[in-house]
Amino acid sequence: MEIIKKIILFGLLLLLVSCFPVETKNAEKAYKYWSKGEPPKEIKLINGEYYQSPHFSLEYELFLKFKSDKKWFNEFIEYNKLEIDTMRNDWARWTELPKWFKTDSNYLIYAKNQTDEFERSRYFINPKTGICYIYESTGM
Repeated sequence: MEIIKKIILFGLLLLLVSCFPVETKNAEKAYKYWSKGEPPKEIKLINGEYYQSPHFSLEYELFLKFKSDKKWFNEFIEYNKLEIDTMRNDWARWTELPKWFKTDSNYLIYAKNQTDEFERSRYFINPKTGICYIYESTGM
């Protein structure tokens, strides 16, 4: 009977600990929560927000603005198998973008799967300035 009490107590503690969201409006912390590591020297973080739901399924939303060299961004595109977004669907219709998240026609837009209406993540780069934005959403 004692072991059952311990299992129930452990389960309740695990449930309680996993019921808190993670949220920050600090660019460096947002990057770290998202990537699980330090920002590389090739990028300079400018703005960022990160929200992770309290669910065990790791639902999160990331907004990031940074400056990078073309090499880093091109490697990021290749590694993540991103493609230029030619459909230009309304990827932001279900989210509220931060006031600083402002792109224009000078940005190239990349997506993982632009034909999937539920895949809203988008990756932007202004080739002239090196300013990049990432909007990534998983399960939200």
